[in-house]
Formats: sequence, structure tokens, C-alpha cells
Amino acid sequence: MAGKAAESMLLGDGDPQSPVDDLRQARKLALLFCKTEEGIESLLEHCDVAARDLLMPYGDLLMALSILLRIKRTLDGAEIDKIIGEFEAQKALAVEHRRRENWRKRELVAERFRAECDHANAIASSQSAPDRMQ
Repeated sequence: MAGKAAESMLLGDGDPQSPVDDLRQARKLALLFCKTEEGIESLLEHCDVAARDLLMPYGDLLMALSILLRIKRTLDGAEIDKIIGEFEAQKALAVEHRRRENWRKRELVAERFRAECDHANAIASSQSAPDRMQ
């Protein structure tokens, strides 16, 4: 059901070409759990929704895999695992870069605040010094 859900996410719900073999296999598996046609349809609908929910946060990865599949025509499990690993590593690296950039901005703001406080303290000290002499 994940293949059907991914195609739907990438191509829309127009369903230009149903994944016939995937659906045949899904129905065959559903027969292990369901006794009626209504039960099979209900289970397949539930699995379709669950597959979409699981894949939705990974739309960008699905797009990358889709592009690679169009170029290479086939990918085996090891290739897909490698692509996913590299993709997730790049995302984590980008998150870390943003985190460090935000941290540096906060350091600069803190330095500026510290300098302003030091300047204000210096002015206050110089103004109170003549008062002490009187």
C-alpha cells in the first residue's frame, strides 16, 4: 500500500495507472485476516490511509527517490537504504548548520548587550564620581 500511497502523493489522486500487482498482493494478505469482501475493502482503505500518514513527513525523500527511479529505472533495497541514509544525514547536517547559525546570532546579541551594559555602567560611574568628591 505504501507504493500506491507514494504514487498518489507524487502524482495526485488521479490514479492514472493502478499498481495492479501491489493491489493483488495486498488483497491476498487481507484474505488472511478478513472473511468478507467488505472486510477486505475496509482493511485496504485503512492500510492506504495509514501508509499515507506514515509517508507524509517524508515527501521530500519520496520526490528524490522518484527522480532517481526515473533515471536508473530500478533500485534495490541496499541502494534505497543508502539513499535514505545519505538524505537523512544531509537533513541532519542542515539542521545542525541552522542551529549553529542561530547560536552565533545569540552570541553576537549577548556580546552587544554586554557592551551596552559596560558602557552604561561606565557612564554611571563617571557621573557619580564628581558627586562623591563634593
